[in-house]
Amino acid sequence: MSTVSPHDADEAASPTPHTGRWRLPSGRSATAHVRRTIHAALQRWGLGSAADTLTNQMTALIQELSTRFAASGSGPLDLRLELRTADRLLLGEIHDTTRDRSEPDDRTLARHPEPRRGIIALTYGRRPARNGTATWYTHTFTWFQPDELTTDR
Repeated sequence: MSTVSPHDADEAASPTPHTGRWRLPSGRSATAHVRRTIHAALQRWGLGSAADTLTNQMTALIQELSTRFAASGSGPLDLRLELRTADRLLLGEIHDTTRDRSEPDDRTLARHPEPRRGIIALTYGRRPARNGTATWYTHTFTWFQPDELTTDR
């Protein structure tokens, strides 16, 4: 008779999340590129028809956060997606890469004193409706925050 350790049971209950990182393009084609990138990732990660709805919602929110970054003179942006299927959770993170340079000049520090990021969380699934069918739902949470700035002085 075999036994399952608590550690093994936790791993079985919540499998390793799917993750991906991409540099976001700027300009007119950015939204279409972001949409294709997200949709391809969600299809590859096995979401099937749910990928369409989640792609539409995530793309709109990423566009909103990207506009916020652009309005403040941001540099290139990176996108990180993480899908936790067991939790029905899709996370997106937009990261301003301006402060990632090894030696930023004083003008860059004046415009961007701290790196920033926008975070999106989508929970999704189906729940029973009163008529006996299942209804699709998503809940969206977004926030915009500066990263911690660490310096040795």
